[in-house]
Amino acid sequence: MVRKLSTKDVGKTEEPKKSRGRPRKISAVEKGSNSGKRKLSKSVSEEPRIKQKKIEVPNLFELASVGVALTLGQGDTGQLGLGEDIMERKKPALVRGELDGKKIKKIIGGGMHTVCLTDDHKVYSFGCNDEGALGRLTSDDSEGFEPKIVGGSLEGVKVIDISAGDSHCAALSEDGNVFLWGCFRDNHGRLGLAKEWEKCGEPIKLDQIQNCVVAIASGCDHVAMITDEGKVFTLGCGEQGQLGRLSKYALSRGGRKSAEERCLRPKPVTVPKIKGKSGKPMFCEVYCGSYCTYIVSTDGDVFGFGLNNYHQLGIPDGESRYMPVYIPTFSEKKWRSISGGLHHSMLLDEHGDVYCIGRGDYGRLGLGEKVLIADKPTKIEALQNIVQIGAGPCVSFAVDKNGKAFAWGMGTNFQLTSGEEDDEWTPIEFRGKQLEERSVIMVGGGGQHTVLLACDKIVNGE
Repeated sequence: MVRKLSTKDVGKTEEPKKSRGRPRKISAVEKGSNSGKRKLSKSVSEEPRIKQKKIEVPNLFELASVGVALTLGQGDTGQLGLGEDIMERKKPALVRGELDGKKIKKIIGGGMHTVCLTDDHKVYSFGCNDEGALGRLTSDDSEGFEPKIVGGSLEGVKVIDISAGDSHCAALSEDGNVFLWGCFRDNHGRLGLAKEWEKCGEPIKLDQIQNCVVAIASGCDHVAMITDEGKVFTLGCGEQGQLGRLSKYALSRGGRKSAEERCLRPKPVTVPKIKGKSGKPMFCEVYCGSYCTYIVSTDGDVFGFGLNNYHQLGIPDGESRYMPVYIPTFSEKKWRSISGGLHHSMLLDEHGDVYCIGRGDYGRLGLGEKVLIADKPTKIEALQNIVQIGAGPCVSFAVDKNGKAFAWGMGTNFQLTSGEEDDEWTPIEFRGKQLEERSVIMVGGGGQHTVLLACDKIVNGE
C-alpha cells in the first residue's frame, strides 16, 4: 500500500519505508517560582574554567498538558500499539494496555515505532524493534505490538523530554543527561549507535558532553542537542550535512573511515558570527527535519544545515549545507516552533500563523494543487490561532487553540483521518469518534502512522 514517489537530486527515496533497509553533570531545577523556566547550574570540572553565561529555557515538561494517546494509519509492525489484530486504522484509536489510565505528556512517532512520556517521567514504547528502537528486549515481534515501559538505565531517572527517528530514540533527563537507544543508518545500511555497526537494544547514557543538555531533537538518523551554555552538539549520520560539522569533502573522501569517532560521538557545532552583530550566537532551541537541522539563538536568529534540495532550509539556491548558515528568511519573524518532513518545513509564528516551504507534491504544503514548490516561507491562509505543528515525511499537521486538529498531504497510509487514500492539498479537520468529546493537544507523524495526544473537553472547561 505504499505509493512510490518521484525524486529529485536526492540520495534518499521519498517512499515511506516498510523496512529498515530504506527512515559528570550537576544541575538543579528551581521549582520555587511560576516562571516556567528551568534553571541549570554550571557544570563542575577539575580544571579552572572561564565562567560562561547560562541560558534559561522553558520547562516544557511542567508546562505541558496531559492526555491520552491516539494513533491511526499503518500498524503492521505494532507502531499503533493496538495489538496484533489491528494492522491499520483510518480513524484515531485509543492506545490502552500499560498506558491505560496513564497521564501522558508527550507522544512521538518514529519511523516504524512510537514512544510516549508520562507525567511521572516514565517512557513507554511500541512498534518495530529490529534495530533496538523500543529500548527494551523483545523475544519476538508480538511483544512490540503493545506499549511497555522502557527500563534499564532509565530506571529512577526523571525524563522530561523525548525524541525519535527512523530507528532510534533519545531521552532527556531533568538533570541534563541524554540517553539513546536504537540505531542510526546511512546509505551503507546500519551505521550503529555507540559503536559502529552495532545497535543498542537498551538505553545508554551519553557521557561525552560536560555540560547540562537543555533541548534535544531527532531527524531520521541524527540527534541534535543544546547545552545550558547555548552550544550545539550533534551525532549520527551526516551524509546530507545534517550534523553541521563534517564537510562534504571529508564525507565523500572518508566514507566510513573512523565513523565511530567522527559520527557516533556527540561533538560541538561551530556556528559563524552574524555580520553586523558582535559575539557568537548562543542557542536555546533545536528542531530537525528528516535530513536537516534548525537551531534558534537567544536573539531569535535561525541557522540551518543539511538537505536543501527543495529549499526546505529556507535557502533559495537549493544547495545542501554541511556547515551552519544564517537564514535571513527564517529570521524575519519570531517562531514558536519549526517542524520538518522529508522535503518540506513548517514554521509556526508568535501570532498563531503557519508557514510552509519546500516541496509541495501530494499536498504537504497545504497551499493547493497549483503550488508544487515554495522557495520561501508561505502562509497557509486557511489556518488561524494555531498552537502546535507537526510533520511526517509527506504529511503535515496543526492544532488550534480550541483543540481542533488539521491535516494535509499524502493520503496513502490513512494518516489524515479522511478515511480515503486521496491526497489532501489544503488542511482538513481531524475526524473520528474518539475525538468527539476530546480536545487535541498535539499531533505528529511517523513514517506511516499518525500519533495524537488528546484530553477530555470537560477537563479544559469546554
